Amino acid sequence: MIDIWFGIALLLLLVAFVFLLPALRAAGRRRGGESKREAMAALYRERSKELRAAVQSGAMDEKQYAQLEADLARELLAAEQGDESSETKRGGGRLLIVLAFLVPLVAAAIYTYSERPAEVDLYRDMLTSRSGQTTPEQEAEITRKLQARIKSHPDDLSSRYVLAQRLLVSGDLAGAVDSYRYVVAREPQAANVKAELAQALFFAGGSKITVEIRTLVEEVLQVQPSNGTVLGLAGIAAFEDGDYRKARQHWQLALAQLPPNSAAAEALQAGVARAESALADSGEIVAVPAEVDSKDKGPQIRLKVTLAEGVKAPASTPVFIYARSAASPMPLAIVRLTAGQLPAEVVLDESRAMMPGSSIATVDTVQLVARLAIKGDARPAPGDWQGIIGELPKARWGEAQSIVIDSQL
Repeated sequence: MIDIWFGIALLLLLVAFVFLLPALRAAGRRRGGESKREAMAALYRERSKELRAAVQSGAMDEKQYAQLEADLARELLAAEQGDESSETKRGGGRLLIVLAFLVPLVAAAIYTYSERPAEVDLYRDMLTSRSGQTTPEQEAEITRKLQARIKSHPDDLSSRYVLAQRLLVSGDLAGAVDSYRYVVAREPQAANVKAELAQALFFAGGSKITVEIRTLVEEVLQVQPSNGTVLGLAGIAAFEDGDYRKARQHWQLALAQLPPNSAAAEALQAGVARAESALADSGEIVAVPAEVDSKDKGPQIRLKVTLAEGVKAPASTPVFIYARSAASPMPLAIVRLTAGQLPAEVVLDESRAMMPGSSIATVDTVQLVARLAIKGDARPAPGDWQGIIGELPKARWGEAQSIVIDSQL
């Protein structure tokens, strides 16, 4: 409130400058007008004495004296009427000055007793909260103010939306859901709010995908196909349905919108790895043709894989192609094909990492392995066939590599 009153004080000073300066000048003119009237009155008395003396001396008669006396009186009266008109104008100027001071004061009083100061205080509190400079007690007080606000102004959807977000973060999931529902019911086209409602329902329901959540996700994706919130939920729904390929696709699209080292990105990356592992276990193909992946960012290794003559296996037999470090057998990047797809060219890059923070970008040298898993097991087993490049330094990753699967374990 301090800066509001400071602004009012500046306004009053400006009014004083605009109106008081002319008023002071008018006061000077008024003093000059009073001196003029006094001088005219003295002149009237002097001339009246002269006229009476002329009558007494016989220089004029009473009739002439009366006429000249009347002329003098009219002149004096005209001068006084002119001064009265000026005084009236000065009175109007004084009224303007009074109004100039009164109007800001009345406006300030109306503002003070209205709800605006509370709204300004709440807005400032929200700005402070966003800057991370509030204590838990202050955060609770801001939430309380928002709750009071929507009780007195139920149609203030903006305040209710902000309250829903705060309740979600604070763990009041039921309150968040109620607030989100209220906004969505009145703004059914608000896709972002629908996405957050779906997220709140997911958390409130014990991380379970419901029919309502699926409906909300579909509605949001129709108008915002890149909405990261619903892409994550869509991936979970697809994973629960056993559509691991679609789950991986949704999570990768959501992952592309997040900072690489954020907690949310790591969680999505783990989800992508789970989907790829599930795909591998179910016999689905994880890889896409190398031509599609050629635009991926980060380090890449282009590798052509073929089966040696005499190596026979059903077309559905899994083929695991991966890069690993010499220090660990865990793949840093992996692609799964089938024997029927060979020969094939694949690209190993960061998008093929199995675990967050563990990719080919973290090493300077890799081993490349292509293994035909006869029994379908992701782990090496007797009877499998494989080809290997024992050591490939990063300086040669830009070169096209080739592996022939020709050695039996």
